[in-house]
Amino acid sequence: METHAWRKVDPALPRLPRQLEKPEQKPKFSWYLLIAAVAIGAGARIFGPSWMRVLFEGVSVENFAGAGALAIAFAIAIVWHEAGHLTAALLLNFDILGLSLGPIRATYLHGSWSFHLSGNFFSASVSAIPRDNHAWRKRMLLVVAAGPAATFLSGTISGLLLFSGVFDSWMKNLLTFSTELNIFFFALGLVPNGSRARARNDATLCYSLMRNTVEAQEILLYHLVTQLSITGVRPRDYPERIIRRLAATRGRPDMSLIFAQAIAFWALDCEDLQTARAWQRRALELSEFCDLRMQNLALAQSAFFDVLFESDFAAAKFKFAQVDLDALSPRNFMHRAKAAAQLTEANISETLAEIQRARFSFPRHLPYYEFERKLLQQLHERALEVAEQHRNAQLRERVRP
Repeated sequence: METHAWRKVDPALPRLPRQLEKPEQKPKFSWYLLIAAVAIGAGARIFGPSWMRVLFEGVSVENFAGAGALAIAFAIAIVWHEAGHLTAALLLNFDILGLSLGPIRATYLHGSWSFHLSGNFFSASVSAIPRDNHAWRKRMLLVVAAGPAATFLSGTISGLLLFSGVFDSWMKNLLTFSTELNIFFFALGLVPNGSRARARNDATLCYSLMRNTVEAQEILLYHLVTQLSITGVRPRDYPERIIRRLAATRGRPDMSLIFAQAIAFWALDCEDLQTARAWQRRALELSEFCDLRMQNLALAQSAFFDVLFESDFAAAKFKFAQVDLDALSPRNFMHRAKAAAQLTEANISETLAEIQRARFSFPRHLPYYEFERKLLQQLHERALEVAEQHRNAQLRERVRP
């Protein structure tokens, strides 16, 4: 395929959004909402009717049984909420890309699952995108709304069980906690979080989708790019109209980072090193405003680029020292990054071993992996060059008088 010119990415490299130039302040709005929810619960307990007093009955957590009931109710509330999203996604023909529960995250790509640990113990999530874009907004709205709907249903069931049954003290504590937590989570989830929050809550997503805002269009563009990725399209074959839209987007830093990396890969596969270099640097800039997982990924990509295309081993070595290589996914990229990291240490044998591991970890034969093989072949050649340079240097040392 012909090499795409730099000028064809229009605009070539937009400036960083102005709001990213200032450090984000810690959001306090959620804490205000939490305090308000607790106040409402206390008011209902003191002044409300008898049925409401049962729902908001105080439960002691000073003993092990009370604390255990609270922890289990909290876990059930989170899992139930995410199960609502997951069920709706499966029913509406979505691809499930990843699941996380506490520190465990599972990612699905090209027919295989990979698992890794994160540092977050108090969250859960479902990552999914539609397999096609028919009635995209309606289906997205249903999937997003299914989480709060499941939370409301869980709270309702727990409350009805409290009224209708006779339970021992531990089960009663569990049902009370479950009712209260689900009511609080549902109430808090009805209020959109701030535009600069790191993650959109369900209310924010529903508002964006209903109004078809710029943010909703950004999500659709992310889905288009991800659909290309999970179907294994080679980067150079991405439609140029999508590349132009990616380049023109000035949205949230996490989305912009994904778009910048997609453009960089497209340019690399089209052998347009100038464009790839500019967008790789942009991705690294944007990663400073993203979570640790995306920072880790962007830094590893940048270090690999330094090794293969800049021959700047010192810069790459400095970056790799900050990367958690074992947390990278998918596995072929983890081994590719490890190979480059070993090369910065001039460990040629381990570099070649990691290249082989990367080649054998390709889950399916898809056009995308021709691009990966191209990168690995270039890395293999670079490793042989470094090995030859080291041998020549040793020979010169031996023949010196």
